Amino acid sequence: MPSPDRFPDTRWSVVLRAGDGETAIRRRALEELCRTYWLPIYAFARGQGLSPPDAEDLTQDVLGGLLKHGDFERIVEGRGKLRSFLRVATKNHLRSDWRRARCQKRGGGAEHLSLDWKDAERRCVLEPSDDETPDRLFDRHWAINLLHRTMERLESHYTGEGKGELFAALKEVLGRKSGGPSYRELAGQLSMSEGAVKVAVHRLRKRYRTLLRQEIARTLDNESEEAIEEEVRSLFGVFAG
Repeated sequence: MPSPDRFPDTRWSVVLRAGDGETAIRRRALEELCRTYWLPIYAFARGQGLSPPDAEDLTQDVLGGLLKHGDFERIVEGRGKLRSFLRVATKNHLRSDWRRARCQKRGGGAEHLSLDWKDAERRCVLEPSDDETPDRLFDRHWAINLLHRTMERLESHYTGEGKGELFAALKEVLGRKSGGPSYRELAGQLSMSEGAVKVAVHRLRKRYRTLLRQEIARTLDNESEEAIEEEVRSLFGVFAG
């Protein structure tokens, strides 16, 4: 079974620390990160009032510029976090002549990634709220994207171990929302004892936390436990209130 951390080079730290002789490694890592974390840029653009087509173009332009120029030194603020870096890069792009340049042929000369736009609007929930600023939209969708990635990897892990049915039954209890199935109901559904279900849920939650911290570590230059914990608190504060 593949390791759940099967893309060890796909880290923000690799992008920042790669030397001149490691251009290919940096490029591969950055491209994979761009493919993974493009939705918050799109959400930020929509929060600024851009139409879906213009938001797509801005997202491609921001990411394409990074892939083409690798201009990391110019954007100093938030270099330790991919989240902060991409948000600043997006703001800088909007402050430039991008809107004026949109008069030119769409996509002319820009390096584009193949991204799945068909679900962008469905995934990009723009809630009307006085405090739902573009910055907050960016961070909220960054957190949602991390949770989505974590659930995908968790499902892959259980499926790879032949426990897809167990995962499908237990995933609803991760957040333990009111109204969800009880342990007794799950035990009957899975033909397990209630005690065995509790152990399985404990293991599921533990694995989920491990995978989530791995996903967060991929977006940090400093991958220490303290840095990861700080990012966890910062990110999921966007759901408070």
